[in-house]
Amino acid sequence: MTDRVLIVGLGNPGVRYAATRHNVGYLVVDRIAAELGVGFAEVHRLYQGVDCRYHGRDLALMKPLTYMNRSGAAVLAWLAGERPAPAAAGAGEDAASPGEPGILVVCDDLNLPLGTVRLRASGGSGGQNGLGDIIASLGSEDFPRLRLGIAPLSGVPEPEAWADYVLAGFAEDEKQVVEEMIVRAAQAALDWAEYGVEHAASRFNRRGRPAAED
Repeated sequence: MTDRVLIVGLGNPGVRYAATRHNVGYLVVDRIAAELGVGFAEVHRLYQGVDCRYHGRDLALMKPLTYMNRSGAAVLAWLAGERPAPAAAGAGEDAASPGEPGILVVCDDLNLPLGTVRLRASGGSGGQNGLGDIIASLGSEDFPRLRLGIAPLSGVPEPEAWADYVLAGFAEDEKQVVEEMIVRAAQAALDWAEYGVEHAASRFNRRGRPAAED
């Protein structure tokens, strides 16, 4: 049991990829950083990161700079102790919490319909190259992952179109769904940091286009 957790948002660095479907992991950790009032810095050649406090826990946020299919190298660098200095300003209440320790990986998933938010405690890569590289680097599938659906609601594109599809931006009529998905995923990630997988999954897992909140 530890009071230190890492949320890794997967994506590709650079302006060219900033608003693409493959970068929703980046968008989620950017949202978390904004909510907590902290900013990313390029603290290592392999990643941007920031440390802060969240409800009494040490929370680290990371965006690998390795490109998607080499994401595991950035995670290994962080685990080796090459981490950012704590942020000057804390966030949340300074109180003990029972949150689950470890690493949460946030990534896109072409197998899930747009708007889906799905948190799982472990499992395979599902064909997501960044997640697959982290699994290979750690030698284990036993870590939580928060998967965000980017497929059209009508179905997954044909395999020959996957590369172009994930590296394209969202259509205008998709952007509201994406924004709602990013907000919900950020909330789910913070809930995981405080309370663990089971609690966060029960609150935030959702398939398909988000409906209006009660």
